[in-house]
Amino acid sequence: MNGIDVRWGPLQDLDAAALAEWSALGHEAPWASPFAMPEFVLPAVRWLDVAAPTVVRVLRAGRLLGVGCFVDEGPDLFAPLPRLGNFRSVHSFRCGMLWRQGEEATVADGLVRFARDTTLKRRHGLAFERLAMADPLARALARRAAHEGGAWHERSRFQRPVLRLDTGDVAERVPASLRKDLDRRLRRLRERGQVEFHLLHGADADAAAVDTHLRLEHQGWKREAGTSLLSCGRHASFFRELCTRFGARGAMVFSEIRLDGVPIASTSNMRLGDTLHAFKSGFDAAFARCSPGRLNEWMLMRALRTTWPQLRCFDSMSGGDGHMADLLPDREPVATGAFSLSRPARLALYAARAWRPLAWRFSGS
Repeated sequence: MNGIDVRWGPLQDLDAAALAEWSALGHEAPWASPFAMPEFVLPAVRWLDVAAPTVVRVLRAGRLLGVGCFVDEGPDLFAPLPRLGNFRSVHSFRCGMLWRQGEEATVADGLVRFARDTTLKRRHGLAFERLAMADPLARALARRAAHEGGAWHERSRFQRPVLRLDTGDVAERVPASLRKDLDRRLRRLRERGQVEFHLLHGADADAAAVDTHLRLEHQGWKREAGTSLLSCGRHASFFRELCTRFGARGAMVFSEIRLDGVPIASTSNMRLGDTLHAFKSGFDAAFARCSPGRLNEWMLMRALRTTWPQLRCFDSMSGGDGHMADLLPDREPVATGAFSLSRPARLALYAARAWRPLAWRFSGS
């Protein structure tokens, strides 16, 4: 097919050169996702309770055009057919593939060819959780599925809060009542000492920044609920390795608010291409009345345009009604569902809608 080569194999079979090529594509790709990067996938497989994925690569004349990680999924009440599912972990807030600019149709075609290959293990669908619907690859997959007689079958959708940095100063795009509330909380914090904002990246995103972040993320309700990274040693190890790997590429970014030189709020983020992707956040619960966590996010947002003029977007990676919803003025549609890859599969997925309420009940969602 026009010199296109689709290769696949276990994650552990990729050598250093293949991993480096994968990582380089992610740093150049439009709509890049940190959760599709080897810097995330490798520590996730090592430390988290997830199966190692199959890595699907689409190449032309030996040049990598697209790459994604997938696992086989069996039939269930939502989709009564075997399918290929995008790799994810408990810390994956978005899914998708990495693809080279202008090659989304080629990558979509290669992925569908792999999924439908009966000499391997034919799958009747492609499942994605939290797929950015404005991603051109999502539209290319919809066209390719339709060509095979299939369609997109949506299970759920929400509007993710984001900040598009090419649409003006964020301070002018949020309600005046919100700005006044943040100013009031900042004044309250300044009454308790000297307040400083620090943006840590490059060499400054070091082990000390990681330790500070883990300590602050472990406070408050996350520690009480057992969901903080430090609540489980393996999750903390996952985060440390992730930071080391992304840090080696200059992609880790921490923001901190310090009171009299002591950090009381921290966020972790990954910078890929033209987007800064939020990951985790935490703050010292002793200062909760001053909302240092929200102030930290607000100061980070306001610092982005001057620090990285090439950035196009700040992605909160939060839910539609998450803690960033009122801070970020823009929205991006995100959906969970599956592409059927044949007419019989499309009819089966349409029929499955009849018992979807039962499926939601058994899924516990």
